[in-house]
Amino acid sequence: MLVASSQPGLTPLASAGRLARTLGRTSHNLAYPQPHNPKMPDLTSRVAESVRQHFVSLSCVQELPDHETRKILVFSGFVVEIAAEWFYITAGHILRLIRKAQAAGSTFETWRLGDHTVGNKFNGMAVPYDFQPDQWCVIEDEDQGLDYAAVHLGWFYRQQLEAGGISPLTRAAWGAPNMSHDHWVLAGIPSESVTYDGITNIAARFVAAPLVSTSAPPLAGARSQNQFYALLADGGEEVVRNIDGMSGGPVFMLKLEDSKWKYGVIGVQSGWYPSDRTIAACPFASFAFALEEAIMSAQQQDSSTKAHPGAA
Repeated sequence: MLVASSQPGLTPLASAGRLARTLGRTSHNLAYPQPHNPKMPDLTSRVAESVRQHFVSLSCVQELPDHETRKILVFSGFVVEIAAEWFYITAGHILRLIRKAQAAGSTFETWRLGDHTVGNKFNGMAVPYDFQPDQWCVIEDEDQGLDYAAVHLGWFYRQQLEAGGISPLTRAAWGAPNMSHDHWVLAGIPSESVTYDGITNIAARFVAAPLVSTSAPPLAGARSQNQFYALLADGGEEVVRNIDGMSGGPVFMLKLEDSKWKYGVIGVQSGWYPSDRTIAACPFASFAFALEEAIMSAQQQDSSTKAHPGAA
């Protein structure tokens, strides 16, 4: 199923409600400038305007073991609604690499959720995020090509992101790579665009890179059973030169139906073969449906427990 593509607008907020949400923000500023690119296809530009409402970055500051070097990290991801709850989706290998770095002595701090791609109304202030790795659902097998991570977004995060203009991808927008389509687009924030002033200001560029379906590269091996592949379309290098940093970003399909462009999310970007300019992505719908089943089962069990508190 697909949803109609249209340029999103922000829902007007009552001043009191907006003030309450602003107080939950932090002064750690993020900015995602959108420079005009005359070589970027008009269609891709329009798609970027529509899909940015679902995109949320996850950023942090990493202090390396030498306690002298600090790096800013900005991860790509998106928000979906499953069983009436909001979840943040990204690539599972991101969690693995964070844990590996922590084991080697790195520390991570100043975690933030960024809703700036949709037109943040809070002077660049991001949403503070309490990053707890054990709260994430991660399905990741590097050899088999499985690469998913999801975390529930509770009331506070949901309210903050809604206030910033974020809306989740609902079940109607879950597509599959084998569906008939006219275009594919990868959305995300490439590492090459990220800058940090060392104090509070982060700047990054949100891109929507056009893709063309392709076969698995020779190095994919067994991973090709759980992934699909795409080349950067001709002219894509004018949008992004290096895909690094876009892991976890959504891959969208576009289809022209009844004179209207519609889109759906079909994958989670996982890998990058630079010599072939080929991206690898994991199908999203299969993961989403499995997650939905688990969530609904847990909800039913919780309801049953509350209805019969004394039952064994």
